[in-house]
Amino acid sequence: MGLSAGVHQVSAGAAPRDAITHHLFAAREVIRGMGLRSELFTEEGRIHPGLIRDVHPHTAWTRFARPGDVAILHYSIASPAFFWMLDRGVRCAIHYHNITPAELLWEDAPAIALECALGRRRLSELAGRMHGVAAVSAFNAAELEALGFGEASVLGVMRPPLPAATRRPRESGSPLRLLFVGRGVPNKAQHHLIPALAALGQAGAEAELWLVGTWEGVPAYERRCRALAARLGVEGRVRFTGSVEEDELAQAYADADCFVCLSDHEGFCMPALEAMGGSLPIVAYAAGALPETVGRAGLVLEEKPPSLVAEAVLEAVGNARLATAMAAGRRQQLDRYSPEAMAANLRAFVEGLA
Repeated sequence: MGLSAGVHQVSAGAAPRDAITHHLFAAREVIRGMGLRSELFTEEGRIHPGLIRDVHPHTAWTRFARPGDVAILHYSIASPAFFWMLDRGVRCAIHYHNITPAELLWEDAPAIALECALGRRRLSELAGRMHGVAAVSAFNAAELEALGFGEASVLGVMRPPLPAATRRPRESGSPLRLLFVGRGVPNKAQHHLIPALAALGQAGAEAELWLVGTWEGVPAYERRCRALAARLGVEGRVRFTGSVEEDELAQAYADADCFVCLSDHEGFCMPALEAMGGSLPIVAYAAGALPETVGRAGLVLEEKPPSLVAEAVLEAVGNARLATAMAAGRRQQLDRYSPEAMAANLRAFVEGLA
């Protein structure tokens, strides 16, 4: 691929504190570091005002791209921008970030469920039309292969490191602090974290649960979770923080005692890696890509009844031998998903697009 070539990225949207947007910017720097032209394009009308100088509407492709340039489509939902590129004969590759199965969303988030159902259906239309196939995890790669895309490279996801944070002093006897980071949607299963918190209380362990992430667009699910907390008598021990800035997120990891993820579907789970970076013990349900992302850095459960989750949390924070093993697992996973390793994966994929 010559120095005049361009490898650009196209997404369905761009917004601050969004995992795919973080990756777009990090990947752009890696591609430019290869001596290639690289710009970011997003579906017109879905660019956050704060990013308007760095991200172009997809219809501006011809202003920045040249004939023969490649577009990497970051697919997490169906977007007119992707099919606009294909309709104009642009050489395209796919980097698949996963789509949540609609059946996990219909009850509390029907609008999101409809988008996911459409996104999954239209994904199959891209098979055989891509010049390169990649996914963020082996779990996602297997899904693409099952849809007829052929063998997919596993690239992971890049994001800038969180700001440094130091654990704040807490009074002796303070409750055990459990943390989950993720959008408030049914597939993230916050409704399973709350009974696990109640089970810890029944076992005699004082604990609190911090739920960090936006609940925007799914008020029915937030009401359901708050009502569940009230019904179980733990509403005073569940903190719904909403979306937070990067420094606040880093502090949340620093102040927590255990990261607990009971999601029913994960295509990668960047917060698990962030928790590792904060040296947190992890308890996770073995859904989607979580076993490969967490590795031996945490306790990965095949089932998640509240009593089992509570027992796993107490073991994760109280067993010194397990803590040593998880620390070794964290180092292994953080090396596997380091910025340098992810950049090397991306460079190899981009070179293969020549």
